[in-house]
Amino acid sequence: MSRKALLLFAATSVIWGSSFLFIRVAVEHLPPSAVVFGRTVLGAAFLVPLATRARAFRGLRQVIVPIAVVTVLDMAAPTFLTAWGEQHISSSVAGILTATDPLFTAVLALWLIRSEVPGRKRLAGLVIGFAGVIALLGIDFGGSAVELLAAGAVLLGALGYAGAALVYRRWLPDVPAIGVTALMTTLSSLAFLAPAVVSLPRQVPPVSSILALATLGIVNTGVAYWLFYLLIDQAGAATASVITYVMPVVALFLGVGLLGEELTIGAIAGLILIGLGAWLATSRQPPSTSGHPERHTVPGRNHGNPPPQWDPGGRAERQANGIANQTGRDGETQRDTERKPPGICSGQRDAQDPGRPERRASQERKGPRGAG
Repeated sequence: MSRKALLLFAATSVIWGSSFLFIRVAVEHLPPSAVVFGRTVLGAAFLVPLATRARAFRGLRQVIVPIAVVTVLDMAAPTFLTAWGEQHISSSVAGILTATDPLFTAVLALWLIRSEVPGRKRLAGLVIGFAGVIALLGIDFGGSAVELLAAGAVLLGALGYAGAALVYRRWLPDVPAIGVTALMTTLSSLAFLAPAVVSLPRQVPPVSSILALATLGIVNTGVAYWLFYLLIDQAGAATASVITYVMPVVALFLGVGLLGEELTIGAIAGLILIGLGAWLATSRQPPSTSGHPERHTVPGRNHGNPPPQWDPGGRAERQANGIANQTGRDGETQRDTERKPPGICSGQRDAQDPGRPERRASQERKGPRGAG
């Protein structure tokens, strides 16, 4: 990894890992709906010009329904659930619980995709990962109903991320990623406009909450995706996707070091077990000898890359596809679109496409630039 790629990796990891800290600070004096609205409207203000400049909105009308579903599962609902949950639990615990996203992705893939065959390693990873969730909730929260409900809200948000992966892979494999993400932030901000206005506090929030919200929108929702796109361009989607294992560690250290949150045995055990379980549950399976090699390939990627669940929210996979799959009317790749400006995308880990093998093989040939 080059020095530039290493800097991009570190910056993106810290920025995304710090999101939980800023959410915690913002919800101390702002309602969750206002936090979601402020974050998404500022993110849209950053992303829409980039998408417009890249002409990435063309053709999105035909897939507006899947985009609306992904918006709910991947942005609106998880952002609100996490903000609501962090009113009652620490930012470090929220960061660790969100790391269950790969576990839910693996479970949904095994449930919904017939070609997914659960191996011992994957099943062991699921058991270990969810044991980490039980350890974290049991040790840290005990019998607190409010805290358990808040933790459940964060876990439900992680489940939404996983569900969005399947929707995105099935119906939005070749759509410009920057356009989808810009539209997602716009739709989310519109959806939370009225709830935010109704729930605004009567008194002006302190500067700390306002600054935290501004940072969430501009830096953690806009700049972070831009840096992440640059990282994919420099080091490939496989390297960029490792951020999923770094973010909860950053959230834990920032929460303990800056917010004075307690470093508990439950948090440490949960972090280790969930991380280990996610890695095992999403590790690539051995090559098949059944005569169906497509079963072990990932549409949109070249062979040999880590599985889709290695992607923090599927962002690497979908952003890379967004770069590689923007084609002109003559069928040639628009290199200028790839380079200026590096776009933004948000998404989920993508499960394997249950569609026809011919389509999957075609998508594999469109593997992202630098993806292998």
